[in-house]
Amino acid sequence: MTFRPFALYVHVPFCSQKCPYCDFNTYAVPRVPEAEYIAALLTEVGAFARDSRFAGRELSSIFFGGGTPSLLSPEAIGRIVATASSHFPLVAGAEVTLEANPGHPCKERYSGYRAAGVNRLSFGVQSFDAGRLTLLGREHSPDDARRAVRDAIAAGINKVSVDIIFGVPEQETGSLEVDLQAAAELPISHLSTYALSIEPGTPFFQRQERGLLALPPDERVAEMLSFIPIFLAKHGFARYEISNYAKPGQESSHNSAYWSGADYLGIGAGAHSCVTRYESGVRVSAERWSDYALPATYMQRVTESAVSWRESLDQRALQFEFFYLGLRRTCGVSLSEFERLFGGPCSEKMRGTMSDLAQEGFLEHTADVISLTESGIALSDSVFERLAGQS
Repeated sequence: MTFRPFALYVHVPFCSQKCPYCDFNTYAVPRVPEAEYIAALLTEVGAFARDSRFAGRELSSIFFGGGTPSLLSPEAIGRIVATASSHFPLVAGAEVTLEANPGHPCKERYSGYRAAGVNRLSFGVQSFDAGRLTLLGREHSPDDARRAVRDAIAAGINKVSVDIIFGVPEQETGSLEVDLQAAAELPISHLSTYALSIEPGTPFFQRQERGLLALPPDERVAEMLSFIPIFLAKHGFARYEISNYAKPGQESSHNSAYWSGADYLGIGAGAHSCVTRYESGVRVSAERWSDYALPATYMQRVTESAVSWRESLDQRALQFEFFYLGLRRTCGVSLSEFERLFGGPCSEKMRGTMSDLAQEGFLEHTADVISLTESGIALSDSVFERLAGQS
């Protein structure tokens, strides 16, 4: 049994409307069943408080994701934070993040979230261009986004992040610069940038299949990807992960827990969890599971067990994830840390593949550390695919 802190993710699957590019486990509803859903979340927290894999451990962070968690009242958020922290004490300075739609909460609501224990907000801004917001199905305006950030800061939530989507149909690098400039002018400490991807089952996928939606060419998206870190560096934001940038000391500790292979517990409809088993300090296996995705099914089943799916990971799978997740960070991975965690060096096949990738300019090997180069970041999916199965 390990007593390492773990991260808690709380999934809120409800939205007032679903964006046409979204393939997350989310549902547009006319009314959020707040009382029923919160009761289910509290039941699940209580069940895991009695679980030997989590009992007695501290929480490193809490993250309310969705969906649109800001559709929940501050009182509801406060009940989850209070109940979770009563079962699992929060480490000093623990990050408590709430994802929010810039067009929903008012200034008083942000004060309520702050009183509930939220100390970090992540706004799904996506763009500061009204036309692109309409194309992306967003309800807020550029002015709504600016006002939301400033109201959150005024309410005492000093850690604020915004998301920006790039690679939108007909977008040029110059218009991305306008979005980034607008974000950088706000009193934010963190920024995430994501290339638009078209996923099966979404309205955007259907439009693309009918020839009604065309993404920018790959060369232009690659140009945008290269432009982002250069531009943001001039405004004090350092890239610390493929898609994430922060001012000094403002990196997301919750997301960093995933990339470092820490345990995490997910509660709520469709939430995922992972717990690693150690023997004599060495990672030997892990168990991963997820809850029922449909909110109604989740709320019905939670009194017995909300878990709908499980899988086991052996040490080889964990070794690959060490590289797959760790290499997403600009700091890279430490080979000596690998040996400490797994009781020995990585396989000859893995070392050979990494050597090939380094010679091809996709990986950089400096002393004990291996990290992605700029070319490796641009083609990270291909790099990870080549590393798969080589542990």
